[in-house]
Amino acid sequence: MKGYIKSFVFFFSICLITPSFAAGALDHFEVILGKESAKVGEALDITISAVDKNNEIITDYTGDILVFSESDKEAEFPNDLSENSYSFTTSNEGSVKFENAVQFKNAGKQDVYVYDLNDENILGLAEVTITENQAGANLDIEIQSPENGITIGQDSILVSGTTQKNYQVRISVNNSEGIFTTTNDQGVFEKKIEDLQQGANSIQAFVLDADDKVVGESKAISVKVDASLPSFKSITITPEGNVAADAPITITVVSSIGLTEVQAIIDDAITVLEEGKDGIYTGKSRAPKVDGKYGVDIIMKDEFAHEVREANAATLIVSGVALNAGPEEAKVETIEPNSPNAQVELDLKITGIELTELKTKSILTWDAVDDAKSYNVYKKVSATQIELVENVLEPRYEIAIVGDEMKYDDFAIKAVAMTASGETIQGDLSEMTKVQTGPGLYILLALLAFLITGGVFYISQNSGKRYS
Repeated sequence: MKGYIKSFVFFFSICLITPSFAAGALDHFEVILGKESAKVGEALDITISAVDKNNEIITDYTGDILVFSESDKEAEFPNDLSENSYSFTTSNEGSVKFENAVQFKNAGKQDVYVYDLNDENILGLAEVTITENQAGANLDIEIQSPENGITIGQDSILVSGTTQKNYQVRISVNNSEGIFTTTNDQGVFEKKIEDLQQGANSIQAFVLDADDKVVGESKAISVKVDASLPSFKSITITPEGNVAADAPITITVVSSIGLTEVQAIIDDAITVLEEGKDGIYTGKSRAPKVDGKYGVDIIMKDEFAHEVREANAATLIVSGVALNAGPEEAKVETIEPNSPNAQVELDLKITGIELTELKTKSILTWDAVDDAKSYNVYKKVSATQIELVENVLEPRYEIAIVGDEMKYDDFAIKAVAMTASGETIQGDLSEMTKVQTGPGLYILLALLAFLITGGVFYISQNSGKRYS
């Protein structure tokens, strides 16, 4: 029994002792400067932590502090301080760091005091040795980015370089007063320069001492700004005038030299144009399959990602096939007058159209035409208009049955032939044939039955599990 009592007392003692390892009441501030020694005017980091008597940070400290130097009345402190005071927040978790925030203006042993505004007996102290800059000292400073002679497409650029750490740097553009920044602990500075002038710009960086005197300068670099946009000059579409549906066309655009991308857009179809001669971009495409007037948009991009869109740079007129136009005259091939066959009429009439309907597709066939090299298959899209859906080599065309509703479309065929002179001609449009393109009623009923059967099976299975 005594053994159990001793174990209980030991365990209870541990429980009482454990809380002493947690942070206690505020005892003082721990103040740490980034360096033990520095030059006059050199910017130093400062870290301030609220700690207890065991130097444990009090993470829930939210008091107000006063920061100042007793030894150097001209010392500069963080911009975040309001009249040399700062209020801790819960996000600080008892410790705050200000980078490149403290600058001493006088040489010697200097101090930084931190006081709790609610209790002057709670304070912290840091000391640092400050030395004078050597007279005539020349510090190295170099602009590492951008590279000298670069050309950019906008009026702003990020300038970065290296010099001594924690020093103030002035970046001058075209001999202006410039803008200021401070190097970090690695001696790196970085600043975005804006409002550069069109054309050449001279950029130079200077490192400054505590009195804002130049103690080092970089070599000047040249940055050229070319913010001009790609320019559209002209467009040519061949063949000129009206073109047949789906006919081949050539698009030629004259624009700025050396563009990275030029595109022509007709009815949402994109054609990429390639630069041949300087500033002349050409590409091959096809006319839309439905007749009408189509605007041609041109998109131009340069190496600086500048993009210009010339909307409706041209109008393409496509001649379609009217259903009510009546039968076309037979195409006639004219040959030399003295030839034995002065005029030969090509027979391109479509006959023997048959339709076979399967479960998943409809098959349209017709008699082969001796003079035809291929056949154009058309679909009716309105009461007076048709569109070309495909060119086939054999007298056969398959249409997949898709969708979730019963549907029929009208199709017709034209024979396509080539004359001895290389001209492509078409025969008369055949009669329309109604073709099933959506599932039949028996397929829909079968699908519905499958869904109902599956649902009943699922319910019965779950019901069995519920009562098992």
